[in-house]
Amino acid sequence: MDFFENIVWGFCRWDLVAIIFLIAVTAWFFIRRHQLNKEIRELKKKSKL
Repeated sequence: MDFFENIVWGFCRWDLVAIIFLIAVTAWFFIRRHQLNKEIRELKKKSKL
């Protein structure tokens, strides 16, 4: 019955784990992207001097 209950509700504990994982990966991606863009701007600024 547990399987059918999950189908009825459309949500299980693994969905929560997957959502947390996706949020963490997305946050890491955007933080890393921001850091790299910041570093690139600094390097371009140094090369112009």
